[in-house]
Amino acid sequence: DIVFPDGSTCMLQLGGGGPQTLFGFQLVNAQQSKVGLAAGVGADMPPECTAWLSSIGVDTSGLLLHPRSTPRAWQVFEADGRRTQVWRGKGDPCDELYDMLRPKFDTMPPHFKIARNFHIGVHPLYPPLRLLRKLREVAHEAGGVLSVEPYTAAEQPATREQVEALLKVCDIFSPNEGEAASMVGQASPLDTADMLLDAAGAGGASVVVVRRGEHGVLVKGRSGRAAGGGSGAPGAGGGAAGEAGGSRQQAAGAWEAWEVPAVADTRAVDVTGCGNAFCGGFLAAYDRTKGNLLESALHGCVAASFMAEERGVPKLPIPGLQGRAQQRMEELRKRAVAVSGQPRKASVSVTACLANVMIRRAGRQAVAGCRKPHSHGMQARCIASFRAW
Repeated sequence: DIVFPDGSTCMLQLGGGGPQTLFGFQLVNAQQSKVGLAAGVGADMPPECTAWLSSIGVDTSGLLLHPRSTPRAWQVFEADGRRTQVWRGKGDPCDELYDMLRPKFDTMPPHFKIARNFHIGVHPLYPPLRLLRKLREVAHEAGGVLSVEPYTAAEQPATREQVEALLKVCDIFSPNEGEAASMVGQASPLDTADMLLDAAGAGGASVVVVRRGEHGVLVKGRSGRAAGGGSGAPGAGGGAAGEAGGSRQQAAGAWEAWEVPAVADTRAVDVTGCGNAFCGGFLAAYDRTKGNLLESALHGCVAASFMAEERGVPKLPIPGLQGRAQQRMEELRKRAVAVSGQPRKASVSVTACLANVMIRRAGRQAVAGCRKPHSHGMQARCIASFRAW
């Protein structure tokens, strides 16, 4: 339930990050991909929410029924951009809520467990490392990747060890500027990407995207697919042993970096979920283009622009958006700028996190809980499982 700065509201909106991510993924692939959502829901899950998921081709067999009500929250926007989330359930947040929201690999439908790509949102200080390793292992076996985004900034300074632990168990890492600053300190987008890639090391994330809101994104990584395994895995070079999750890493191309602005003249009315939509669009294009960073960032920014132009999730059918999406892609391509991609010496410097923590989306259907729910919020906010058969 969204409250805008002028006091107007937009109630009963599907949130959680996962649905927005799936919209971005399906927009890029013209709704031709098989995608799924893993989440805990109550018997009161609004039918219009389930209907919207079905309308964009989402497999909802991963929505597991719980005795509690479907999680619901206020998302309050301030004029200066701050967002505050207030849980609406009686007694929430509580252990039962977080237990409901915590995704478990063992309870996912069998076909989810062989997905090619996964996307998940995590708390930067308390990520579910065991789950991330498992998802990454499964993705690599199928020739895909694990994409991770923080769902909030860290409430306290992250240590070097905490940053490394997270960056070493994913392939694509996509924080916004505030989330990144809470992990490695205030720096330019390029320096931020360098510090995060340095923390990832040889076997960790090979792509970092710093999301900058109305200023677009900075993406840095190795050209071409950097992870995978199995005979059907796209990418360059042969397989080599990797450290995280028993996965196998493939050789990738040279380092490159791009600054991609936001889509010009976006008529933004609700920016909730734009970062999630970007991540879904980026992941879909990254999979389709075998790791082309520029194309992936362009697709992600276009997906975010459509999310911003409607209150809640976009209601227009995805097939009908393809012409406009292509037009926005071509216009945006002209404004993208290549920057120096060579890795630079960077070190993680820890600073206090931002005073105003931005939390993403009200009405969390696709979320996972944390081990210490009262001290730091959720451990993994949303998970979306993708498979292209």
